[in-house]
Amino acid sequence: MLKKMLFAAFTLLCMPGFVMAANEKIDPATYLCAEYVSSEAVLQGEPPLFEGLQIDGYASAAVNMDVASPDTLHILLGQAYMWCEKRPTDTVLSVWQQMRATGPVPIGEWNAKTSTCADFAMAQEDASGFIIWLDGYNRRLQNTTKSILNSDEDIQSFIDACLISPKRTMLEVLQEQAK
Repeated sequence: MLKKMLFAAFTLLCMPGFVMAANEKIDPATYLCAEYVSSEAVLQGEPPLFEGLQIDGYASAAVNMDVASPDTLHILLGQAYMWCEKRPTDTVLSVWQQMRATGPVPIGEWNAKTSTCADFAMAQEDASGFIIWLDGYNRRLQNTTKSILNSDEDIQSFIDACLISPKRTMLEVLQEQAK
């Protein structure tokens, strides 16, 4: 039951149009704990899913973990919040990356290296959060600030390119689309 509720919230909050209307892209490498605990979502009583997805993708690439997992994200959101409450000048990434490296290997359907655009086409609602995660993953993997999260148009351009390239991985298409 909790997994279904988390997945529903994960999907709803990560829809491309909603994401850009309510959130902005962050720099996972420099995002401070003070920003995390005072984010708009937290102030509204919700977990900072958008920011968490970006940080988790970024941290995952740094520790060579290719799977995005809503269950892992849920746990890390809470643990990072508790850490950050006590250490507002730390970066969220410092603790998140450590938790990702020492925690269990996540299990999930969405994999940065193998998830294809056909997978996306068949499960677009479930994949919307993965797009945000994958963007963070790619920024760390490529050591770049290039992102598809700059605007609704950039996200839609990625989705359109992915839908016409079903055999390619989502990561390949994202790397081409990041401007």
